[in-house]
Amino acid sequence: VRGENNSSAMAAFLRMAALRRCVTRLARRSYEKRFNHDVVRVVFIEDDERIEVEAKVNDSILEVAHKNEIELEGACDAQLACSTCHVILPEEQYEKLDEPVDEELDMLDLASEVTDTSRLGCQVRITKDMEGMEIEIPPSLDLR
Repeated sequence: VRGENNSSAMAAFLRMAALRRCVTRLARRSYEKRFNHDVVRVVFIEDDERIEVEAKVNDSILEVAHKNEIELEGACDAQLACSTCHVILPEEQYEKLDEPVDEELDMLDLASEVTDTSRLGCQVRITKDMEGMEIEIPPSLDLR
């Protein structure tokens, strides 16, 4: 009887150890997701002013601008229904991006100061290779 108690105690101990390892792994993953975000530095350029900010990987350029109080409107809340988050990217970075969808191109047709490397900030996600990228905010159209 004593041997049976030892083996069931050992089995319970092993189950607890396995459970502890599992909980520890889950806690580590949760912590990494919440606190170990990959961050790059990007530079917004508006009216010849350079503003260097930290950008979280996978945030949109529009989200990065708003988090850092950069004046980039985004009137349609990233629904591809306006061009108020129009930005101009460096050619080498523009070339690495997926092609804009037709709706984005339609909205860019309505923007002022469009260039060959224009994009809507709500449609471009930050990646690690954008470290140091300069994002130009075109001058707004003053209709006063």
